[in-house]
Amino acid sequence: MIRHLLEGRENWTRLRGQDIGLLLTGIVAQAMEGRTEFIHHAAPLANYLSESFATETGLFCDSATGYLRRFATFTTQVYLAIACYSYGEYAGDLEMIHLGNACALRLIELQGPQGEWPWLFDAERGEVIDFYEVRSAHQYGMAPALLEFAERHNVDGASEALIRGFIWNFGENQLRRSMLIPSLQMSYGAQTRQSDMRGRIWRLGGAHLGRKARLTSPAKLTIRKECRSHELGWILWSFGERRDLPQITHNLFFSSALR
Repeated sequence: MIRHLLEGRENWTRLRGQDIGLLLTGIVAQAMEGRTEFIHHAAPLANYLSESFATETGLFCDSATGYLRRFATFTTQVYLAIACYSYGEYAGDLEMIHLGNACALRLIELQGPQGEWPWLFDAERGEVIDFYEVRSAHQYGMAPALLEFAERHNVDGASEALIRGFIWNFGENQLRRSMLIPSLQMSYGAQTRQSDMRGRIWRLGGAHLGRKARLTSPAKLTIRKECRSHELGWILWSFGERRDLPQITHNLFFSSALR
């Protein structure tokens, strides 16, 4: 399956940004472990990423073609930026490092006042379309995974943004609720609107009209009580070997949970 995807380059236009990001990151990760069977695809894939997904704003598009390509999620930004950093470090490609830095910097600039990582962006304008839903895994796992690369490459504000985003999970958020449940070894999935009848069309229409995204009133928010299987893996990947952020790793929230 992977070989078919990589060798059928005429079909790459059908892949979304997240697909491209995961493929390139995976190829590099395998090569670093001595498995180089796919490494000859890395440079063409990085080239395609740069030419078809990057924008002047620093944010990445969701797909290579189509009008809606400009509307991309936070997840798309993370997967593509990590791919840029991974390949850039492996191949010594400074242009790819620059793309990762530009994305990280723009995301930091768009972070919410309490550390919220927005859900949906207009990549071509470099703006937030909608903050919701604000997902816990983005706050404690995906953003830190990206920002660890950004820290390594001296992106301004990366460490501060990482900490601010993580602390959101401790209750420094609009609902003043902890999103972590130590007794169950789980986390709540997200903070979202109680009822959103506007849907995607309204959001995209607002982007077309240049309407600015805003945080809604806490009274209109609710907690999504789910915990997907992959989410807690993100926190392990992002923090399993870190000892330099005691305000997170040694926070009273964690130490009290172990008593």
